[in-house]
Amino acid sequence: MQQKNEYSTKFYGWFIVGACFAITFTLGEAMWTFGIFFKPLGNEFGWSRALVSSGYTAFLIGYAISAIITGRLADRFNPRPILFVSALLAGIGTGLCSLVQSINQLRAFLFIAGLGGGATFSVPTSIVQRWFYRRANAGLALGIVVCGVGIGALAFAPLINYLILGYGWRRTYLIAGILYFLIIAVSSLVIKPTPVHPKTNATEKSDLPTSTAPDWTTAKALMAPSFISVSFVTVTVIFAFQFLMVHLVPHATDAGISPTLSAGALGLLGGFSVPGRILSGFIADRISWRMTLALSCFGMALALLLLLFLEKAWMLYSFVFFYGICHGLRVPANVGILGEFFGMHSLGELTGLVIAIGMIIGAFSPYIVGFMFDMVGSYSVALIIIMLLLLSSGTVAFSIKKPIASE
Repeated sequence: MQQKNEYSTKFYGWFIVGACFAITFTLGEAMWTFGIFFKPLGNEFGWSRALVSSGYTAFLIGYAISAIITGRLADRFNPRPILFVSALLAGIGTGLCSLVQSINQLRAFLFIAGLGGGATFSVPTSIVQRWFYRRANAGLALGIVVCGVGIGALAFAPLINYLILGYGWRRTYLIAGILYFLIIAVSSLVIKPTPVHPKTNATEKSDLPTSTAPDWTTAKALMAPSFISVSFVTVTVIFAFQFLMVHLVPHATDAGISPTLSAGALGLLGGFSVPGRILSGFIADRISWRMTLALSCFGMALALLLLLFLEKAWMLYSFVFFYGICHGLRVPANVGILGEFFGMHSLGELTGLVIAIGMIIGAFSPYIVGFMFDMVGSYSVALIIIMLLLLSSGTVAFSIKKPIASE
């Protein structure tokens, strides 16, 4: 009977994976499509690029706040109602953007959307780690869930562009809001309470021994040098990511590559991250999340050499391929290492905190890089600095030690 219960739990775990994948899939709409609305908004209202960008900054701030709150709530309560409320906020905030008449309205509505979107990564990644805690294919399950973001980027970028061309940006925002709500709300219905008790790290009705890892609370984990190291790595990789989201296309067109090819490369960056996200679990099962995280940081740093000396389209697409794979490896490793080091007790809150720190600092990346470009007339200095930051992150990740109870 005990074996039957364990088998049933494992079987339903794959339904959890599917639902969590659908939830992270919506991030492809939330984070990877703002650039498609960018020029339509600027052209209609005559806003500068800085003003339009401030809407995205408002979204990231809302996202960061929500990631902390919803991660903490998901550690303590049934995540289903948390996700449903997030669906409402994300859908309403995005849909209200169809009514925008001023920059402050855009900021406010995208902030609301960010409050809803904050749950769409920290909550599903912590849920799936609990469902597959100390089970085979745990890395694969997490890799599938986080690859939802990359596949969402591939799906939503052309869809949003098609809708804007056919129906205008206002109707597109309304349609996007409806899709945002429906995907998260329907997926939340599949979510069931985790079979792992966060306070004991034990599997319900299982004869598996409990973990020997210390019972890490949030306050205790925040003081651990290993948590600070993971946070540093997260900040640097998100800083680099936000730089690419805004400045990759301008840099490519400055090098003489056509706008069409440049925009296509940006979309493929998310697509190429998908195999990396899936491979991350397989690699981590063999060399650990720590080594996978270090490998991805070193790979992203080396890939930036192609941008530093960019001249031809093949160099741009080679960069997108290699950086996308390495970026994909990094995403599951960044959250998987938290579960491996600190257990299940406060996993959602710790994940939310790490993401929030990275998002808040990363939100200023486009402005800092733009300022540097204005000062020197190229992206070379910024690229070198970001390469050094990623190499530093790889070194830090490589040297992280699993925390012990006395930390």
